[in-house]
Amino acid sequence: MTILSRMFRLCKADLHGVMDQIEDKGLLLKQYLREMETSLNEKQTRQSQLIQTSRQIQGDLSLQNQELEKLEKDLELAIRKEKDDIAKVLIRKRRVIQAGCDGLRRQLKLIEEEGAHLAEILNQQMLQYQEMKVKAAEYCRWAEQQPFTEAAEVMTGPGFSSPPTEEEIELELLQRKEALKQGGVA
Repeated sequence: MTILSRMFRLCKADLHGVMDQIEDKGLLLKQYLREMETSLNEKQTRQSQLIQTSRQIQGDLSLQNQELEKLEKDLELAIRKEKDDIAKVLIRKRRVIQAGCDGLRRQLKLIEEEGAHLAEILNQQMLQYQEMKVKAAEYCRWAEQQPFTEAAEVMTGPGFSSPPTEEEIELELLQRKEALKQGGVA
């Protein structure tokens, strides 16, 4: 069983090695950057939704507070005129609106906390994205120049001579002139 598991692991490692050779690292980097950008856009969209919802809740809360102020005045008037039935209805209505306002405030607090947390994460990830974008651009430039560098290394490596120097060219020119004077070709 141990031999089979080792053989399986070896085949798996070879397969991973082949896949690594096939994959273009530059294309993978670009794909990762696109995925990061998509994720950032989704977070920005969520942040915009939270801001919109927060504004809407604040508007609703403002309207409810205005309604409460109006009810308070009506309740005061009903108590002054000793209209207890109307006062009870107004108190009941005020309590319902007050409970709604309390719920809106809790909801607003949660949304603001989520928005602050999301903004912090978004800022960190934006910085990471910008850094990765710069590093990916550097890698792509390096990878584009690499074939030329490798070709130059192969051309100057074993079996290849370096480009001729000016002295070597001058020497060959003088040799050819001398050979031409003597009637032969070098």
